[in-house]
Amino acid sequence: VPFLMILPGIVLGAAWMLVDLRQVYYLLLLCIPLSIEMNFSDSLGTDFPTEPLIILLTGALVLMALHQPRRIGLTHLFDLLLVIHLAWIACSAMFAEIPLVAVKFLLAKTWYMLTFYGMSRLFLTGPKAWRIAIWCLLIPLAITHIIILVRFSAYGFSFKDVNAVVGPFNRNHVTFAALAVVFLPFGWHLFRSYRDNRFLSSLILALLAIILVGVQVSYTRAAYIALLGGIGAVFLIRRKWMVPTLVIASVAVIAFAISLVQNNRFLEFAPDYNKTISHFEFEDLLTATVKLQDISTMERVYRWVAGSYMIGERPWTGFGPNNFYPNYQVRTVRSFRTYVSDNPERSGIHNYYLMTAVEQGVPGLLIYLLLIFSVLIIGERIYHQTTDDKRKRMVLTALSSLVVIHVMQTMNDLLETDKVGSFFFISIALLANIDRLNRQSPPDEPSLPGPDPSRIASS
Repeated sequence: VPFLMILPGIVLGAAWMLVDLRQVYYLLLLCIPLSIEMNFSDSLGTDFPTEPLIILLTGALVLMALHQPRRIGLTHLFDLLLVIHLAWIACSAMFAEIPLVAVKFLLAKTWYMLTFYGMSRLFLTGPKAWRIAIWCLLIPLAITHIIILVRFSAYGFSFKDVNAVVGPFNRNHVTFAALAVVFLPFGWHLFRSYRDNRFLSSLILALLAIILVGVQVSYTRAAYIALLGGIGAVFLIRRKWMVPTLVIASVAVIAFAISLVQNNRFLEFAPDYNKTISHFEFEDLLTATVKLQDISTMERVYRWVAGSYMIGERPWTGFGPNNFYPNYQVRTVRSFRTYVSDNPERSGIHNYYLMTAVEQGVPGLLIYLLLIFSVLIIGERIYHQTTDDKRKRMVLTALSSLVVIHVMQTMNDLLETDKVGSFFFISIALLANIDRLNRQSPPDEPSLPGPDPSRIASS
């Protein structure tokens, strides 16, 4: 039955790919804000219609590689780092506690990477393509925000009702806000691109204002902080402060972790079960967060403590991709338990870095950190080496969006979703493309050398 439901989309996509593969890629971008989670069972689900399109584009990219392997190769350091990252995920999957869910994760990661990174490397090669891609994201995103804001107004923008109005396009208010904040740097880039067109610049600014209002009434603390982080990243990159910032942040995190582990000091932060409750007013939530009495924050701590024990148990290969949920409950500390610790949503650890260490081992975390640190540091270098203003703005846009994602991942694990993971790979691809353009062609030649994907698809 699930296959029959997506079969028409597969047939339509296959037919369209024979005409113009680039347009299928743009269709995928158009569908990201509109995608809906469809769960067929506790262990089987998909994002519709994005995931069928992702699989189709993955197949097309594989055919391209088979057709002209010399024209599609690992030509940039980011390509190699992503391959190493994926290879280690495959390695950890071989030692997974539950191999089936690990293999499913590996397959999904593979087609996300091939589509959003590989296809973006092929198609997002110049200002015109960048503008089209951003328009494809902006219009449906603004439409969903307008719909949700109108619905939310009927509830008086009440904090307790926010999750009831963000569907069906978003699982919860966190996903709703996350997509908005990772997109906003790209929206601002589009606005800057049309400064000479009063009508379009005004339209874009109005749509961005609507999206920003959506972020405000999402009541998502991580999104607020991440957006400020993205703005701060612009300041750091322009002053070449990325390296010292990453060093200071890393030292601070390591020192904090050591201080918690010594003499089991983390046990001092165990919450009061009776006082750690859900709050229905945002002001009460903020107050409770400071007092360590907010249920969502302390439930995260409950899972983080379990995760730390899991890392100690299997530090080299981890428990396997997507294996946190089936294995963490028996390793929890009861004193950190909250009212929602039964976890009926089957959600993760809510910290992507910790989850990576749990599921892929410490080597997996180090490889992932090597990837993101390299992208940020080299991205800063690309920014200062770029002389063309349009390229320079896009470098800053991609880096800002990546910083937003990395900040969000300290309190969430959304990188495997189409609404956030897509921007992660697209941003890295944009940086690689601009770096290559700077080396191989002057600013007035925005296309990369290589095959015409639409011709390959139809040959």
